[in-house]
Formats: sequence, structure tokens, C-alpha cells
Amino acid sequence: MRHNTEANQTAQLLDMINTTMNLSSNVSSEMGLHVLPDLKGYLVIVNGYVVPILAIVVLIANVIVILVLRRQQTYGASQAGLVSVAISDTLTLLLPAPFYFYQYALHHYYVDYVLCEPVDWISIYLPTITHTASIWLTVLLTAQRYLYVCHPFVARELCTLRNTTISIAITYVIACLTHLVRAFVMDYYQFDYFDPTRNTSATTCDRGYKEWLNPDTYMGVYMMIRIVLIQFVPCIVLIVLNVRIVHGLQDVVNKKMRLHNKSESSISAVKENTRVTIMIVFMAAVTLLVELPSGIILSFYVSPYITNVEVFDVNTLNSMQIIANLVIIFSYPMNFFIYCSMSAEFKQTLYELCFGCCNSRKKNGNLGNNSTHHYELTANNI
Repeated sequence: MRHNTEANQTAQLLDMINTTMNLSSNVSSEMGLHVLPDLKGYLVIVNGYVVPILAIVVLIANVIVILVLRRQQTYGASQAGLVSVAISDTLTLLLPAPFYFYQYALHHYYVDYVLCEPVDWISIYLPTITHTASIWLTVLLTAQRYLYVCHPFVARELCTLRNTTISIAITYVIACLTHLVRAFVMDYYQFDYFDPTRNTSATTCDRGYKEWLNPDTYMGVYMMIRIVLIQFVPCIVLIVLNVRIVHGLQDVVNKKMRLHNKSESSISAVKENTRVTIMIVFMAAVTLLVELPSGIILSFYVSPYITNVEVFDVNTLNSMQIIANLVIIFSYPMNFFIYCSMSAEFKQTLYELCFGCCNSRKKNGNLGNNSTHHYELTANNI
């Protein structure tokens, strides 16, 4: 019986610190009690209203991003990577949002027993997979840009649309393999859940590990894999690649400007290509700034299981994790504003997408000059 209790507590802690969107972290450890937890007001506000609203904003913004990128005349490796990041970020926020709204805004704090496992899949496992894929895809985009800046001939061979599509698929497969093991080591237990605010009870579930599994060992191994491969290694790689890109970009731009100094359209293409590179560097920097603190906090969670040293108490870590997760979800809409502020081609395509029907007749008269310039602008953009 003691083993089951410890397993339940460890399982709840693991769910708490591994769900990117699990902002109710200090509530999760109380869910083993067969009574409605005393929720804090800010959790209801954040989970019940802020997260669903942000999910809608991110959905609209990223749908626009995808439509614009797909509409560009040269849909290449970078566009495919940006689309995959947009889809991953949208799913990370959109999948759990309806359950948060139902649970916190509508005050349904329990889930029917038959729905517990499907809800965990949609609101915990799948968002964790898509968030992991988003981080790795950002690294992939940055690595591509590094090759184009510092090793252009190698980039022409490796960074094709076909290779990028294969890399995206492999990224998602590895992300699935990394996290799906969690779904197959969990057991669900049925019990009656009493809600004192409604004076009613319902059949809901509790979670715990399989009997044959040592929860502390499993959590230590899984969390070390997560911290190293999903948090720290990508952040270190992003730092190195960004430094190399920034260091080599100016020399590459100067060489191309001298090479095309008599061609206005080619100079415009060089400038746009440079803006796209800087845009991806900014995206990588944002990912780095929001993910590194989260990785550090996760390390504090795991340290008692590995070193028997507790740096912070659980309540303090819960508060820190809530703030870190809020920063992460507020960073999702930033990519749209980065695209709009740094890519002239993105702004032009967005304008054509919104007002193309109204201006199509006006553009027909000047089709020759405009289409030639646009082709030369996008032909150099990967």
C-alpha cells in the first residue's frame, strides 16, 4: 500500500512538471485526495481564461502565418520549417485549452473515469510531444541558416525541401518515442469524487505507476533525458549557432553586395535574405530565453531524487514553474510579430493575401515589372 501511495505521488509530480501547459502544478499533487481541492483564484483565472484566450490568438496568428508562407512563390526548406514550428506551437496550446476552460472556467474539477485516459492523451502527452518537436525544429531551422551563411555550397546539397520534410518527420517520430512511454506505464484507479461546493459526487480516477515499475528510478531517468535532450542541449546548440551566424553574416552580406552592386533587384534579394536570417536568429533567441529557465527549474525538481539535495521546496518550485510556463505560452504569438517586423516578403505576401482581390486589377497593368522583381526577391530566399 505504501508503494502505491508513493507511486501515485510521484506520478502526479511527473505529470505536473512535464506538461508544458500544466499551469495548475500546485493543484496536481492534491488530486489524490477524494475531495475537491481548494483552488487558488489565480489558477482559475490563468487556466480557465488566459490559456484559452491565448490559444485562440495563437491559432489565428499561426493560421495566417501558414497561409502566408504557403502562398509565397518559392516554398522552400525554411518555409517548411517555419510552418512546422507554427503547427507545433499551435497544437501545444490548443490541445489542452478546451479541457482547462471546462475544468477551471466552468468549475468541473473532475473527469469521468472513462474519459481520464483520453483526456490525459490530449491534454498532457500530445502537447508535450508537440512542444518537444517545436524546440527541436527551431534548432533545425537555425542549423539550416547556419549552413546557408557559413557553408552555402553544403547547404545547397543538404537543405532541400525534401530533406527538410524528412527531417521534420523524423523529429516528430523521435519526440513521440521520447514521451509516449509515459502513457504505457500508468494505471488508472476508479473512485468516487466528492464536490462539497455542489454537494455531489462523481466517479473519477486517480493515477499511479504500474506495480512492476520503480517510480523514483523511472522519473529520474526520464527527467534526465528530458532535461538534457529537450532543454539544455538544444539551448547550448542554439547559443553556438546564433553566435556563429551573427559572426559570419556581415562578411557574407558584404561579399554579396559587392557582387551584385549594379543590380537593384539582386541587392533587394540579398537584403531580404539577410532579414530572414536575422528573423530566424531572433526566433532561436526567444526559444532560448524561455526554455532555459524551465530546464533549470526541472533540474531543481529532479535533484532530490538523484543527489538527495533539496534546493527549493515543492511549493516554491510550483510557483516558479507556473511563471516559466506562462512566459513560454506568451512567447508563442511573438513569432507572428517577428515575421511581420523583419521579413519584407512576409509583409508583402500578407498584404496580397488580405487585399489581393481589391488590388488585382491595378496590378495587372504593371505585371511585368512587379512579377520580375518578386521572383528575384524570392528566388534567393530559402
